[in-house]
Amino acid sequence: MSDIIVPYEPNSKQWLFHASAAEEAVYGGAKGGGKSKALIMDAAAYALEYPGAIIGLFRETYPNLEANLIREWKRSIPKELYRYNEAKHTATLLNGSLVLFRYVRNERDAETYQGQEFDYVGIDELTKHTERTIQLLLSCLRSPQGFPPRFRGTCNPGGRGHGHVKQNYVEATNYGERIVIDSITGNRRVFIPAKVYDNYVLMQNDPAYARRLENLPEQERKAFLEGDWDVFIGQVFSEWCRDIHVIQPFAIPPGWSRFRSFDWGFAKPYSVHWYAIDYDGVAYCYRELYGMKPNQPDVGTEEDPRQVAEKVRELEKGETISFGAADPAIWQKRKEIRNGESVAETFAKCGIHWRPADNDRLQGKMQVHLRLRGNGKGKPGLKVFSTCAHLIRTLPQLCYDEKKPEDVDTEMEDHIYDDLRYFCMSRPWTPQEPKKRKRDAWDDYDDSSTGTGYMAG
Repeated sequence: MSDIIVPYEPNSKQWLFHASAAEEAVYGGAKGGGKSKALIMDAAAYALEYPGAIIGLFRETYPNLEANLIREWKRSIPKELYRYNEAKHTATLLNGSLVLFRYVRNERDAETYQGQEFDYVGIDELTKHTERTIQLLLSCLRSPQGFPPRFRGTCNPGGRGHGHVKQNYVEATNYGERIVIDSITGNRRVFIPAKVYDNYVLMQNDPAYARRLENLPEQERKAFLEGDWDVFIGQVFSEWCRDIHVIQPFAIPPGWSRFRSFDWGFAKPYSVHWYAIDYDGVAYCYRELYGMKPNQPDVGTEEDPRQVAEKVRELEKGETISFGAADPAIWQKRKEIRNGESVAETFAKCGIHWRPADNDRLQGKMQVHLRLRGNGKGKPGLKVFSTCAHLIRTLPQLCYDEKKPEDVDTEMEDHIYDDLRYFCMSRPWTPQEPKKRKRDAWDDYDDSSTGTGYMAG
């Protein structure tokens, strides 16, 4: 059999992606950087190098697979190298390697792959998935044949996974400047930033593409053209600014009123936050209790209500809490308890009392917006102690629901947001009118260039 030529000349950023020996590599940033092409060619090279390898390539739906990865595979990989099964969405290479094109929309889909083994996992549009979805797929990454396991992802800023990708790959590597080691898995992680200008093939074939991106509104332009990870399309609380909303802890003055809010969770994290209100009505979130399993986002600790209530009681020793607002669902009788005792009743027996929160989702969302905006630039109605790490982590990551575009995507880690809006609805924010300065005699002073002036007498 004669040699088969694969017509592919990678650009400089694609070369870096292919050359990386790191267990985890993410390629991305702006649109048009040649990401899908890079993923297909990288997976094909791995399949050809390791006969019998199992490669899983993922998108969020089969239509997206067909329109992007499968189309790119058929266009880029010579047909002499593989047989493609349309029904099974599988490419079988001549050396026995398998490339499985699969979809994963959410965590439930990811769980269906448990027990399967992949030598290579590639995810196109990584930021469309939660961190737990990625972790579930990574748990399938193992090679009984001894091949080097590889995880490869491509992405643009934005989507429900924006926050964890930015934290774990972009910021952790200083935007691609260094290799980092994951403290749990020991995997090496790299990030390859790419912009449309790096894709010389696209720039040569469609030079107007970059100009079209340049003409987008500011938020879209920063994300799609510049690969700016500080803003992204679909972000709910774009008012959030760490420099403005996050402050260093201080001793709460004794005259300020204190409150708390609560969203219950068992298999999902529970969330409790405490707030102090100053004399201008500004809220300071000064403490949090978040029931998440270590390094497992959106997985609860499975503590029972009494254990959580005792933690709350211990944290509040010496404090006077005006009231606590909680999800109305905690007053429902629990089937697993013989006498049907509710979560609220269990807390009450421990001396922790709640009142049902106003659970209007859209009004609650608006109140969070109003609190973040406050009285204008640099004067927010909500400030957060830097010790409330999970609130600071999750709130700016929230995206809009694709099916309910006016609401938050509830498949994201939204438990802290829920308890925050309970608090906000219990203490509605009304922007203050600018205070009028009293008129004085100096208002009539004429500071003219002649040097003469007068005061009204």
